[in-house]
Amino acid sequence: MSRFSEIGTNSESRQAGDSRHQASTSGQNSFATSCAAAAPAAASQSTAAAQDPSKEFWPEIDAWWRTSPAWRLSLFYALSENLETSYREGNLIPQVDFAFGQTRFDRRLVDEDRAQKMKMFLLRSGYLGGKSLDDQGEAYSERSALVELHARIPLKGGFLLSHRFRTDFRFLGDDAEFSIRYRYRVMLEREFTAGRTSFVPYVNGEGYYDSRYEMWNRYRLIAGGSVAWSPRTALEVNGAYQYDSHSSTKEILSLNVILHVFFDASQGQ
Repeated sequence: MSRFSEIGTNSESRQAGDSRHQASTSGQNSFATSCAAAAPAAASQSTAAAQDPSKEFWPEIDAWWRTSPAWRLSLFYALSENLETSYREGNLIPQVDFAFGQTRFDRRLVDEDRAQKMKMFLLRSGYLGGKSLDDQGEAYSERSALVELHARIPLKGGFLLSHRFRTDFRFLGDDAEFSIRYRYRVMLEREFTAGRTSFVPYVNGEGYYDSRYEMWNRYRLIAGGSVAWSPRTALEVNGAYQYDSHSSTKEILSLNVILHVFFDASQGQ
């Protein structure tokens, strides 16, 4: 398992499919052979269950271009690297945002460069193209369309509670196997300022429902913060814990470092 893919899941599924095909064609496996095959498999599962969480590093560069107070374009380049195996994945994600619903609150959100009049809702659509690096996408490749709705609720004390509802329409692997993934994230954040510097700490939790398994199979918890010191840049750092019930590596601990770069063509609009 990595940040974007379920490498263990895919390989296990292919192996299981091969085993079922061989059993149906031969039909002559003995009881002793079955026991011999089952014993190492059970031992392997027991060992996997006792594994420590995998350690990963998730660097990312996010470029934002605001074209008007309501519209914004973005381009993300995100990497993930397993620090123990050096396995790497890369994703390129162009997106378009439309914010609406006036409020009376001025604040900087975690992915913005400065405080401004906050909109209550945000619609986002985009495309995700990704693959495993160093092997030309043999272990993992994906092309997906995504749609998101963000709902923001100001709370007392300057806190902001936000809900994100997301749907991924995924085409995985060389065969472009289609599946749908539903994601729900709840997030709490608050801005603190010192002179021209803005710091926004946050915590969030997210669940993933995968149509391939017909269940909520992945959960992710994140705590971190974003600091902005100029109109053009912000740095975000967070730590994440991820659990996936359908991956050979079920748990991940990661460090995520994101450089945000902002461009604004909406001044004076």
